[in-house]
This record gives sequence, C-alpha cells and structure tokens, in this order.
Amino acid sequence: FLGGWRPALIGMVFFSLVAILGWWDRAMLTLHSTITAVILAMLIGMPVAIWAARTERGSNRAIFWCDTFQTFPSFVYLLPAIMLFGITPITVILSILIYTMVPVVRYTIEGLRGVPPEMTEAADMSGATRAQKLWKVQLPLAMPTIAVGLNQALMFAFFMVIIAAFIGTRDLGQEMQRTLAGT
Repeated sequence: FLGGWRPALIGMVFFSLVAILGWWDRAMLTLHSTITAVILAMLIGMPVAIWAARTERGSNRAIFWCDTFQTFPSFVYLLPAIMLFGITPITVILSILIYTMVPVVRYTIEGLRGVPPEMTEAADMSGATRAQKLWKVQLPLAMPTIAVGLNQALMFAFFMVIIAAFIGTRDLGQEMQRTLAGT
C-alpha cells in the first residue's frame, strides 16, 4: 500500500517461493526468533541508552560495556543461554537478544548525544519538561541514527540465528549451516 505495486509483487514472489519450496515452517521459526529478540532488545536497550545518554559519564560507561560485549565471539552468547534454559527456542531468543542489544544501545546513545544543543536549549527556553524535550525534540532528531541501530540489530539477529544452529535448532540457520558445509 505504501510502496506501490512493485515492492508488493516482489514480496509476494519471495513469500510464495518460500511457501512452495516447503520452507515456510522454518522461515516462520526464524522470523519469530529474530523479530521477538529485536523487539525485546529495543524495549530493554533504548531505555538503558536514554538513561545513559543523559550524562557524559553514563554514555562512556555504556559504550565501554558495548565495546566489551562486541569483542566476544558470537557463539559465546549461547553458553549462558544454554546453561539457563537448555536447548530450546528461548535459548535462541536470549542469545540473539544479548547480541543485538549492543547496536541498539550504541546507536541510541550516539543519536541522542548528536542532537544539536541549540535544539535542546530552544526547548528549555520554551519551558519544555525533561520528558517533553525527550519525546518532542531529542528522539525525533535522533531517529535516523536510532533506525540505523535497529537495522543493524536486525542484521545481527539474522547472523545469530545461523550461530544458534550449532545447538541444533530447527530453523533456517541449520539449513544455512548445511549449505555452507556442502552437505
């Protein structure tokens, strides 16, 4: 509706191919895991980033933890999830959630810290409260940067689905591993 008939036709062709080729159940498991984890990462990571972006010290600490978590190999995120939940779909969602929190937090902080001070000063001068300044000035101006972080979180989630297939999940990640292994 919003994009016109060409994107709708392309989407219909790809969804039809997935359904016709018999991959629909695995595609829906993969989509469920990634979308759930990214939404949870957004619901947890954005408030943490908003809180951290209020001060330079909070931003530095949050970025430090993001840098720390980004240096770990991606399969390391599976270990605590397996210890807590065993081998279940919750394990996959939890490992994806941990892995995708980094770009959500990092880009939200970057976007909020990049809001021009003139804009926040204008909001202060007009008598805006802290919440009004956040919702009406800072978040709308930071939204392009935050959207990049959410996009990167979605890409991280799809990558983590492939890594999560090491534990034996029954989704498209396992099929990707078989394809890459040549079996």
